[in-house]
Amino acid sequence: MTLIGCFVSPHPPIIVPEVGGAELAEVDATVRSMRELQAKAAALAPETIVLLSPHAPLAMRQMGVSFGSSYRGSLAYFRAPHVIIEAPGDEELGEAILERAAGKNIPTTIIASFGDVVELDHGSMVPLVYIMGALPRPCRLVLLSFSQLSCGEHVRFGEAVGEAILGSPRRVLYVASSDLSHRLIPGAPAGYDPRSAEFDKKVVDAFGAGDWEGLLSIPPALTAAAGECGYRSMAVLAGVVAAARAAGLRTRNRVLSYEGPFGVGYLVGEVEIAEAGAAETGPSHAGTAQGAVL
Repeated sequence: MTLIGCFVSPHPPIIVPEVGGAELAEVDATVRSMRELQAKAAALAPETIVLLSPHAPLAMRQMGVSFGSSYRGSLAYFRAPHVIIEAPGDEELGEAILERAAGKNIPTTIIASFGDVVELDHGSMVPLVYIMGALPRPCRLVLLSFSQLSCGEHVRFGEAVGEAILGSPRRVLYVASSDLSHRLIPGAPAGYDPRSAEFDKKVVDAFGAGDWEGLLSIPPALTAAAGECGYRSMAVLAGVVAAARAAGLRTRNRVLSYEGPFGVGYLVGEVEIAEAGAAETGPSHAGTAQGAVL
């Protein structure tokens, strides 16, 4: 088995202790859940992480795959220059993802070339600070980006990604970087819309139930009202999971936490992956954060 698990991670820099400082208490549920993911990642010991960031270079009509030879980033913009991530690239897996996508006629572009040192955006940095923070050995990285293509095309891209991962000789962890609504409360970053809480509830409930069809069927008008930056990331994840299940792997969704104290919805979750011979269990809600806007 080469796909060893899938994580859903928000990406607000404030959840990083060196950035959040005293405000970290406001996102305690998220921080505790991210530390749980950190421990889980250490136990899984991935050799490669494939991460889709909503803030990676965006092509309007093409999905993005990085062939970068190495990755480097810091949180200097958020007054924490000493928080640094460095990782080599998994160029072979990047190539395999592009080839699989091309085989499915999914419009895809290269967002970083062989030999490039890729600068990580905060949508990548924040999840990786936690997920790579306790790994027992160095880990390679592949960065992906979404587009303005349809939700269905994002799912198909995810299927291509999943198939490429399943063909990799390395242990691969998939990470969907995803903030939900940005309009939960008056004064939120993208303004306030009362429908945004409904959007987040639908996403969290559907993910927790393993109801991918329900998650992908959220009305476009509701998605637009939420001002989100993670729904397409979740759609790609749905395709990755579909590829795993098509290969006979068992999956189990877990919601670790959800909260939105600053007007942006933060969902932390995982999709556990097991071999076909393992007993299949139902979805699990590991708890919803106190004060969640649901």
